[in-house]
Amino acid sequence: MTLIDLGDLRDAERPEPPARRPRPPANRLPGFLAVLLLALLTLAAATPPPGRVAVVVPARLGVDRLVAGNLLLVVDPPSRERTPRSMAAYRLPGGEPAWRAPLPVDGRFWGVSARADDLLLISGYEVPPEGRGTVTVALDAATGAYRWQQPGAALGVSGGGLLLEDFSREGRGTLRAVDPCCGTPRWTADVPAGEVGYRFTPDGMDRVLLSDPRGRVEVRDAVTGAVLVAADLWSTAERPYRSTQMVGDLLVTIGGTPPVMTAYGVDRLDRRWRAPVPDASLVLDCGGVICGQTRSGTLWAVDPATGRPLWTRPGWDTMWAAPGRLVVVRVPGTGTGPADLAVLDPVTGRVRAELGRWEFAQQEPGHGRLLAVRPHPAGGPLVAEIDAAAAIVRVLDVLPEASGDCHAIVGGVLCRRPDSSIGLWRLRR
Repeated sequence: MTLIDLGDLRDAERPEPPARRPRPPANRLPGFLAVLLLALLTLAAATPPPGRVAVVVPARLGVDRLVAGNLLLVVDPPSRERTPRSMAAYRLPGGEPAWRAPLPVDGRFWGVSARADDLLLISGYEVPPEGRGTVTVALDAATGAYRWQQPGAALGVSGGGLLLEDFSREGRGTLRAVDPCCGTPRWTADVPAGEVGYRFTPDGMDRVLLSDPRGRVEVRDAVTGAVLVAADLWSTAERPYRSTQMVGDLLVTIGGTPPVMTAYGVDRLDRRWRAPVPDASLVLDCGGVICGQTRSGTLWAVDPATGRPLWTRPGWDTMWAAPGRLVVVRVPGTGTGPADLAVLDPVTGRVRAELGRWEFAQQEPGHGRLLAVRPHPAGGPLVAEIDAAAAIVRVLDVLPEASGDCHAIVGGVLCRRPDSSIGLWRLRR
């Protein structure tokens, strides 16, 4: 499978015709040599020049596909007998087979992370007849050898630890910090029905928030499990309770009718400010301001230092944020496929650029390029980079042999092919 991009030759790019050279003296070829030369020239013209070849990784319909660092993991589809599944690992970006290993549990796997200590953590839903919920399996990243397994989904903790969250549908459950080497528990905490939140730094999670509808809030050290501070933050006037979340160095609550946001310092739970806000189902850091998203599809922002309202924009939802830039998507949407994207100024809410209709490619946290795709009229996805800082879209490539479901990888992209196999492409730019 070879793709040759000849490009478009504009008038300004056409080369000047070569200067006419003096004709050499006539030197006629014998007839059979002329025919042979013509045949060779015709054969050479019919052979395409070498182009880009996509690496194809075999896969069937129903596989779970995961990417962790420089590994592509393909988990076999579940069987009717619900026997344990096996998983094949391929090196990226070249697609070379690395290893194949059995998985000790039957399930649908959706999360994976590769650690610096050569540990591969795979999380998913366990689906035996008794239905035991989520499970995390630890494997050796180099060989696929089994290390350990624990109930719950794994989250990275500052300093190299792991936190497993194991919750029921009712919201009750257990938090369990474990030693990555062997799954030995370091600390545990029972979680009643309520909210659990985490604060992440570049080194991993450093704070855990536990709150319940009665008003008690705890902030714990994610490494040791120690309760750093606790208080009852819900007065009668602030009910009904809506949410408690951590945003940077603040813990914010939203409650009451009409809704009021109250901000506290995370370390001491000292009150910083109170401000009326629209209702919000989600509060997060939006590139230096606090954003809230209402259930009806309105995005709003306040100043984290004072709670002063900054802007309100109906019809947008946040997708990606960094200091000084915020990528948003227009709502309501279908939930799948391309949607209208724009870049906002986080402080003013001003639209810096409309980017058109795109769908973000899947990618690991911290991946350098923000890739997006959309269907190309000639077939396959058009691949582009969303440059939020410059508020532009850079078109990178067209992949005629891909059918979608793309994932950004180092140096390229992988996508599903029409026959359910997986193609690996190095991007042209």
